[in-house]
Amino acid sequence: MYPDESSRDPTSPIQRWNGATPLVMTGIVFVMVVMDLIRYGFHAPRHDEDNADHIAILLMFGQIPIVVSFLWSGRKEIKRIATVFIAQVAFWFMTYVLALQ
Repeated sequence: MYPDESSRDPTSPIQRWNGATPLVMTGIVFVMVVMDLIRYGFHAPRHDEDNADHIAILLMFGQIPIVVSFLWSGRKEIKRIATVFIAQVAFWFMTYVLALQ
């Protein structure tokens, strides 16, 4: 039993809006990067001017307050939310590494 059982959220961390939303947002950016690589290859000219680039920037940086909300709301159950947070960070890392190719 947890000492403060009444404040523990019974919802799975991945089913919370602030647990799943960053994963979906990163997934969208990941697909955009993969499509860009398919279209232009690894030696595509680097640009930051089209709509897709601006959408990707908004999606990646827009996740920061959501993830902070996720961490703040789950601060008392860090062991439960750790797997979702690690998945979010790993997905970010994969997306940035792929985008830098």
